[in-house]
Amino acid sequence: MKNETRQVSPSLSLVPVTEANAVTILPLMQACYPPVYAHLWEDGGTWYLNETYREEAVLRDLAETDAPYWIVQWEGHPAGILRWHLHQPCLDYPAEAGLKLHRIYLHPSTHGKGIGRELLTLTDREAQSLGKSLVWLEAMDTQQAAQGFYEKMGYQVTGTLRLSFERMHEHYRGMIRMTKVYKM
Repeated sequence: MKNETRQVSPSLSLVPVTEANAVTILPLMQACYPPVYAHLWEDGGTWYLNETYREEAVLRDLAETDAPYWIVQWEGHPAGILRWHLHQPCLDYPAEAGLKLHRIYLHPSTHGKGIGRELLTLTDREAQSLGKSLVWLEAMDTQQAAQGFYEKMGYQVTGTLRLSFERMHEHYRGMIRMTKVYKM
């Protein structure tokens, strides 16, 4: 599963992140992240992008088992990233090893095209195929559009947390944990 391209729809595919293409993640995220999140950071997000998406960091991520990582391709072009943790307990449901939607970022030019909906539907199917009773994620508490989207997709706010990144503006460090529970 980790090293196979997944065709989600005629226009949408997921290309596995590998050692060979790990170097492409930073420039992709430099295009996707700042238009939406630069205001959170004193340096516009440069430190965070370099810390999280430079080749060495991506290779560390790839070493994690049960954490598939993809380049989202829309109409044959890189449009973002998607990463899951397949067996990750949620603080709000500690007895359950749910599927964590760890990272989902899409280039702003692709917003409104149904890509996020397709990726969350795929995430639901994956969780259910693994016998999971929940999917969960963390989102910035100031990103009202993202929160509204997740709520439309069946997620509910179940917890909060604060980030400790010193380079992030203090008033933007709040996060929410959102969970979607399936009836088994």
